[in-house]
Amino acid sequence: MDNSEIIITGNNLRENRFFILKFLIMWPAILFTICTILPFIEITIHYFNLLTIILVLPFVMIVYFMAFIISMVFFSKLYLILFNLIQKPKEGFFKISVYNKDYYFYYLRKVLKEFVIKIFDYFPLPWSKLLPLKLFNIKIPSSAGVLDSYIDSEFIEFGEEAILGEGSIVMSSIIIGDKLLVKKTIIEDRVTIGAYSVVAPGTIAEEGSILGMGSYTNINQRLEKNWIYVGRPAKKLKQIIDDFSRKE
Repeated sequence: MDNSEIIITGNNLRENRFFILKFLIMWPAILFTICTILPFIEITIHYFNLLTIILVLPFVMIVYFMAFIISMVFFSKLYLILFNLIQKPKEGFFKISVYNKDYYFYYLRKVLKEFVIKIFDYFPLPWSKLLPLKLFNIKIPSSAGVLDSYIDSEFIEFGEEAILGEGSIVMSSIIIGDKLLVKKTIIEDRVTIGAYSVVAPGTIAEEGSILGMGSYTNINQRLEKNWIYVGRPAKKLKQIIDDFSRKE
């Protein structure tokens, strides 16, 4: 594929067609949370006075809110397992159509994952973004720094101490005309992706490589080990020579 095909995208299926999927996640989670709240209400009314209830109420609300979030993740994971059993995720070039099972189930999984991931993005803790990604089968170590970046929902693999800059985008899928391309993207150990950079599907960033700020890669591009790449599309700028290499 030539460079002109990198960011040429078409319209995806409208997300509101899959809006019912969000309800199928939320309602079981709400029902589960309500079922756990009712016994607490019954116990507090009979055994605790009003002052005690007022004092513990903030802590109880936090506990039940967390129970709601965890139950959402649980039911989302169940749906994801079901979708994967019906139609196994795979790489390829798929026609955008509800009649194409590969595309249809890809988008079902995408809507499901992004719905849960967006909820976790509101938590101000570093692990809050990593947790749903790990649960949804993205290979990403705890040492990776991925805050304030967008990561595609599947076929992404991160190495140790990989860092994504603010506003960077790592994709494993892209719409080209009337087709969807899905290709695994690999970010190896100690790779740095600059702020507002775009990593195209199929990119392999080898260990220690750097993609400069505001740059983007070609589809299936390989960033060689210990090289700095800049530009749109990205090209070699300078090789990184560490102290160990100088001694040799």
